Amino acid sequence: MRTVDVHLEVPFQISRAVRTEKRVVLVELEEGARISRGEASPDPFFKETTESLEAEVRGSLDLVPEDAADLATLKLRLDERFPHGGAAACALDILGHDRAAQSAGVPLRTFLGLAGREAPPTSFTIGIAEPHVMAERAAAAAAKGFGVLKVKLGHGDADVEVLSRIRERFAGTIRVDPNAAWTPAEAPARIERIARFDIEFVEQPTPTEDIDGLRYVRERSELPIVADEAAVRLPHVERLSGACDGINVKLQKCGGIAEARAMIARAHDLGMKVMLGCRAAETSVAIAAAAHLAPSVEWADLDGNLLIVDDPFRAVPVVNGRFVFSDRPGLGAVPA
Repeated sequence: MRTVDVHLEVPFQISRAVRTEKRVVLVELEEGARISRGEASPDPFFKETTESLEAEVRGSLDLVPEDAADLATLKLRLDERFPHGGAAACALDILGHDRAAQSAGVPLRTFLGLAGREAPPTSFTIGIAEPHVMAERAAAAAAKGFGVLKVKLGHGDADVEVLSRIRERFAGTIRVDPNAAWTPAEAPARIERIARFDIEFVEQPTPTEDIDGLRYVRERSELPIVADEAAVRLPHVERLSGACDGINVKLQKCGGIAEARAMIARAHDLGMKVMLGCRAAETSVAIAAAAHLAPSVEWADLDGNLLIVDDPFRAVPVVNGRFVFSDRPGLGAVPA
């Protein structure tokens, strides 16, 4: 186990924080010529720090079964140790899935039964900045071939100017994400003002625990509503039924691939769409795990490794906004 400092190409600001770097926790299991990997990327919103994740992962290494194929036991042990999910559980779950797929000699997407299915294109995230800066970053993303943007919005009144300037430079799909910054009372009017910019959906407009408030907004919104911070684990999917049109499933948030698959299945059963998301500043280890799962969902927002300048691995590159999978077994992650 080791920690790795990664640095964002530009300061990444959302409605509640700004970040320029992050220290992630990598866990690696060497068995002969095979190295299996997992990653924990902390999020202060969920009261995680690098130090807390280090301690949790170190104290839970013995949860990984001796049998690489025994992912059911790994899931049971992780659920008992980490009932609320989180990044430490995610690191061990990813390692377990990488190990199992490598042991089977197949890429993770094949191991998950998703070979031959196409993954949706990933969005590229534009953090909060001055409107003209956000527009420049949108144009730069378009020049790199991205056809989908996620635009962060905040508490202020700059939403219309931001989106107007971006639309002057970007003709593709735009999603917006206020990160729970709006009240249920103000959100419908805010959404009405920005709908003319051809927005695909609004992600987590309102405070996390106010499900009734989210439902209130959805009933009054002409744009689809997607829950993120309100959708952490499988039980949250049920309570969000009728309150939103889709959910954002993040491996680091829910505790890994196994829990994510359960959430995806239940959301689809309930008629909701699913986006696979990530945290700002993840390496290609964590992003690859979600990318291999992405053919099972409608939307992808998996650019955490694309936002940093010093990714220590390469696994699933992105070309023109789409994942390019290799035939390497497991995650396919190798040192950069």
